[in-house]
Amino acid sequence: MTMGKWNRVTIVGCGMIGASFAMAMRRAGAGAHLAGWDSSATVLDEAVSRGVIDEVDQSFANDDSSSSDLIYLAMPVREIIRFLRERGPQFKPGAVITDAGSTKTEVCRAARLHLPNDRQFVGGHPVAGSHLQGLSHARADLFSGAAYVLVKDETGDELRARLAFAKTLDLLGARVTLMTADEHDRVMALVSHLPQIVSSALAAVVNEQPDAGALIKLSGAGYRDMTRLAASSWSMWQDILATNSTPIGTALDTLINKLVVLRDELRACTGQAAGELNEVSALFNGSQQTFALPITNSKKP
Repeated sequence: MTMGKWNRVTIVGCGMIGASFAMAMRRAGAGAHLAGWDSSATVLDEAVSRGVIDEVDQSFANDDSSSSDLIYLAMPVREIIRFLRERGPQFKPGAVITDAGSTKTEVCRAARLHLPNDRQFVGGHPVAGSHLQGLSHARADLFSGAAYVLVKDETGDELRARLAFAKTLDLLGARVTLMTADEHDRVMALVSHLPQIVSSALAAVVNEQPDAGALIKLSGAGYRDMTRLAASSWSMWQDILATNSTPIGTALDTLINKLVVLRDELRACTGQAAGELNEVSALFNGSQQTFALPITNSKKP
């Protein structure tokens, strides 16, 4: 196996992320043979017929050992945890297992608990995709130019596995960033999970008004932009919220405190001088700044 290239790869979960990974691997020549597994036989048939994967990896249905060198887990977070717990022994010795879950602390804990010592786990999260789901939205360039977080682990075999998979991501055009699992979950709580909650809450506030239909007819691009995420699937987000509840709660506290200050200042305003709105003006002026978040900076794996 050449560094970053794999003889046989199994993608578990052939939705948008998993199928995009398979397509990107094929385009980059990073996987000689691509197999797939999914809880839906229909999805697997479609993945084979579209040429996303070469075949179905039947080992997980037959309780056999998968012969793949790289296993890519692209399911909802709690499904990833369950798969690691129930299927860990079915990965062949020496295999590298990675995931695409949106939270990392609980996933990495499950890998430590349930994977045999001769299987190496690399926690990962592609910061790509959208509120859309399903194989039909997959594309080969999904990871190109996108940030891709890999979890730091400095021990010998895990480090070698991470270096090998980081090279794969280089071939796919992704920008690798290293973080601890806790760092990742805090960052994602602020820049991914909090925006989803705010979007859903805003949509709920408007929809609960007695004249909701009329309000939405009068809404413009601002409302549509702010509520786009509200179309995201609860089946995906329930796992994210359940496995990252503490960092998300902290992020919500910070936002709520900010909103309370702004609300109180607006209520106290006499409606005359804009100078009375010090906190509000500071918010508007500060939000116009461009911030360089740590996740945009590539680091050597």
